[in-house]
Amino acid sequence: MPVLELTTLIPNRTPELVLEFCLEGLNAPKIFVERVTLLSDVDLSNLRIEAGHQFHFRHWMFNVIPLSWTVVIREVGHHHFIDEMLEGPMAVFRHEHRVEAADGGTLYTDLVTYKAIGGAPVEWLLVNGYLRRIFSARHRNMLRLLG
Repeated sequence: MPVLELTTLIPNRTPELVLEFCLEGLNAPKIFVERVTLLSDVDLSNLRIEAGHQFHFRHWMFNVIPLSWTVVIREVGHHHFIDEMLEGPMAVFRHEHRVEAADGGTLYTDLVTYKAIGGAPVEWLLVNGYLRRIFSARHRNMLRLLG
């Protein structure tokens, strides 16, 4: 299965602060680069990411193609959390968010393991580049919001 790993140094922020930012539901749409529509009655202003929570949303690929996802938060730890797709446009999608102390700030890492429906040809033609683009933009957003 393909793995995408991106790490960014967020200067002058502690791992605790960066993880706390990520666990606040209101910040999720700020980090994501394309339109996301919630498909359930979730109040983002009162939402905290916790193990066992499920979320139903529509991600608008390229801001025009609607893709419905159901994800679950599998695990939340002191320096990470993991979300995993239960239903959606991929055969497998597992996303680990990690924070780690570093000189001058915090290393924020997205580790994504995935498998496209249609396998390697679809990954090569569409998915690999698309995921790299949106996760690179997520990292730029994290720097903008926390830097």
